[in-house]
Amino acid sequence: MTSIRVYKLGGPALEDPGLLAPLAAELKRTRGPVLLVHGGGRSVERALAARGLESRFVDGRRVTTEEGMEVVEGVLSGLVNKGLTAGLVRCGVPAVGLSGRDGALITARTEAALGRVGTPETVRPDVLHALWAAGLVPVVAPVSSDISGRALNVNADEAALALARAVRATSLVYLSDVDGVRLDGRTVDVLDADQAARRIADGAIAGGMAMKVRTALEAAAAGIDEVVIAGVARLQGSFAGTRVGGAARAAAEARP
Repeated sequence: MTSIRVYKLGGPALEDPGLLAPLAAELKRTRGPVLLVHGGGRSVERALAARGLESRFVDGRRVTTEEGMEVVEGVLSGLVNKGLTAGLVRCGVPAVGLSGRDGALITARTEAALGRVGTPETVRPDVLHALWAAGLVPVVAPVSSDISGRALNVNADEAALALARAVRATSLVYLSDVDGVRLDGRTVDVLDADQAARRIADGAIAGGMAMKVRTALEAAAAGIDEVVIAGVARLQGSFAGTRVGGAARAAAEARP
């Protein structure tokens, strides 16, 4: 069985050009097909502010108006996606940029209370398989379509999970602005489902990290063998990240 690894990229790993080379090196070390899904919230934030539009979040999702959706798509599917793709190509990765709207890759269900925001519902990975067959690396912006074809703002963590499930990925790595999950002042190697539920309930894991951990747990429960929350330290070779879910507990119990 072919091993497929999915990376979700956000935070400084997305914005710091100095990290493109180590990111490219990690992608090139990966055996089998690899897929990169990216966010770009900071770039979106700046573009919205420049147009005088408010940024507001509910449970880690950006409330998105009609006008705001134009900005989100232009930034994520245009500026960020093409810039990242070009940077990877310069570093020797045969990257191809696309969004969830291309080839009907992701169709999402509208979350009406949040405006033009969606949750992935259907994935058609044909375009990914075609790119892999050609030896290329897909770089996907999370903007997706609703059933009528309108653009929706989809959280990149959720888009990465939906794609990973659809292609039966064996590994899903979330690369963000933290090197892993921090608990009681330290970044932990492993985090099982029971511990995660307790620490979300007591507020130790909150905000965007709580959503990321919930999504990672969902990925582990869906049968993805390796689910990791990591950051710049992984690209620099100093800390691989926090392994999340049932597999994490097994890894912890196996240690002497």
